[in-house]
Amino acid sequence: MLTVIDNAIDQANRIISDLLDYSREMHLEPIKCTPLSLLKETLSMIQAPSNIKIENHTLNEPEIEADVGKMVRVFTNMVKNAIDAMPNGGTLEIRSAKTNGNVNFTFRDTGTGISEEVMAKLFTPLFTTKAKDMGFGLAICKRVVEAHGGKITVESIVGEGATFTITLPLEPKLWKGR
Repeated sequence: MLTVIDNAIDQANRIISDLLDYSREMHLEPIKCTPLSLLKETLSMIQAPSNIKIENHTLNEPEIEADVGKMVRVFTNMVKNAIDAMPNGGTLEIRSAKTNGNVNFTFRDTGTGISEEVMAKLFTPLFTTKAKDMGFGLAICKRVVEAHGGKITVESIVGEGATFTITLPLEPKLWKGR
């Protein structure tokens, strides 16, 4: 019973933390980093199941300015969602590329894909398709990316997987809370 109570407390704390994160003004503490350093830090905190292969093809350039803690949280959410979308195993391919004054990070999985109906609500707070989730993960990711002056997009084919692309500017605009 103590384990059940402890797990319930952890779940309640995560819900409260997500609510606070979503409702607060966002303050960024940007530092110079590379796409590779952000993904190495992210992947060091994730234990993927043995039937999931993660291929990290991010580059060590160009150098960008980002709030490392917040971007690692975004990338962690991307990786965990991809893992959840591949219950029978599969591959998550992560890439970075410099294009038109930006850095694009792509997270492409071979999972179940996302229906058009779900896609339309994907970044809406409190929307979730998971039994034990509150639906703040992607909404918070979107806020963090936009606070960096970037954007997040998704493409998917049901039964074939999904690709999330996070675009961050090389030359950040004035940093301000959003």
